[in-house]
Amino acid sequence: MTIQNPYLVVVDETCNVEESEQPFGKRWGQHLIELSPEHLDALHAGKLLALDVQEEYVVFVGLKREG
Repeated sequence: MTIQNPYLVVVDETCNVEESEQPFGKRWGQHLIELSPEHLDALHAGKLLALDVQEEYVVFVGLKREG
């Protein structure tokens, strides 16, 4: 695993972040968010995905365009 962005990395599988230091150091919770083909289509169409995190935070996900 190479960390180029300290807030976003690609991993092969989930881990228990309360017991592991991977991928960002110790954390206090985790969620798996699975994207559907429709989600990917929306991203490719220039839309954003808004993700509710623990009913407290919102994370917006977009597709980075080259150039």
